[in-house]
Amino acid sequence: MASLVDSSAHLSARLKEVGLTQAAVDLIAQAGVDSLSRLAFTVGQPGQPISNVDVEAFLHTALGRIPTLAECSGLKRATFEAHTFLVASLRQQVERSDETAPRKIAYAERTSRMNTLRAELTGISIQGELEPSHRLLDRACAMHEQNAVRYFEPCTCVSRVFEVQGGTKTKELTLEKGSLVVKTNDDKLQSATDTELKLHYAFVRRAISLQFAKIMSFAEHNIWEQFLFDAVHRDAPPGYAKPGISQVLQCDRAAFSRLATLNTPVRQNEDGTYPFGIALLQLRQDPSIALYLSPLAKPQQVQATASTRPAPYNYERPAASKGASKGKGKGRKGKNSPPLPLELRGKYHRTSTGDPICFAFNTAPGCSNTQTKPGEKCPKGYHVCMEPKCQRPHSLLEHSRGS
Repeated sequence: MASLVDSSAHLSARLKEVGLTQAAVDLIAQAGVDSLSRLAFTVGQPGQPISNVDVEAFLHTALGRIPTLAECSGLKRATFEAHTFLVASLRQQVERSDETAPRKIAYAERTSRMNTLRAELTGISIQGELEPSHRLLDRACAMHEQNAVRYFEPCTCVSRVFEVQGGTKTKELTLEKGSLVVKTNDDKLQSATDTELKLHYAFVRRAISLQFAKIMSFAEHNIWEQFLFDAVHRDAPPGYAKPGISQVLQCDRAAFSRLATLNTPVRQNEDGTYPFGIALLQLRQDPSIALYLSPLAKPQQVQATASTRPAPYNYERPAASKGASKGKGKGRKGKNSPPLPLELRGKYHRTSTGDPICFAFNTAPGCSNTQTKPGEKCPKGYHVCMEPKCQRPHSLLEHSRGS
């Protein structure tokens, strides 16, 4: 178990810290007392004073000789700590909720398990980018302790290096037992998974953490990862595109969700097999899960033709209108010409084909038909420049600015 009261490594380290030798610690472990929880009920019981007679009797039985005064005092201190930790652990389990932060693993237990993993996984170097963060290990062990499926999103599976460099703390108000409490929480760290290599590193860190918590083996998680990436590298049929990283993440999330709905057991069996890992690999044959990795049809690209080309790009500059008004008393003296605003006098008001030009489009307020694009025609006329010899698809104001 990963908790402090059930850790063999923590009891061994603590007994050596209080003065017992390594030989005495080994003999105590051989006697069956290999955790604080067992020590709490071997020497006395929680809530009652610790008797010197009980301490001496236990050491005499475990060591096979009369214990020294230093050994008795050291074991008595460790027993008192075992009683205190056990009561606190039981109280925490009663008051614990789903929103509570995962319980941190003891330093000795974490170090012991990581050393064991480094010895077992000889083909991978668990350091740098591949060493999972302490928080990720705590979350995996909390999943084992609750025996309930939890999804570890790859972006939250950060490395230990990133955790040390990017960790910050913030204060927030939380409702606890009917009252507001100010708590200091660590910010949620997230690493980038926008490339296949970064996503692979995140999967490796998650695999290590799951084997650390004895939920599934690293080899089983590696097979699942290979199943996901095989779909990315597989050639797609004509007219279809290969699945991307987003589809891989959707498939991964859907698989964990399916295991949660099936109430898949999380803890390791007595024969050493992992039911969670076996169930995850069986989902590779599930059509509803494999559907997430199916190639998607490419969007059809329509080639632009003369009939389908947008109007602004099909616009040809009209020639100067013969009946264009060029001021008072000039040209045709304004015959058949509509009244022009002051700023538009002397400008063209029709195209070469005789079609009208929108006056409002060439003024500061603009045309009320906002959906009509430059070069197109609104009910008032074409949206082109009224400047003589210009008539391009822009307003007169833009022409005066040098557009």
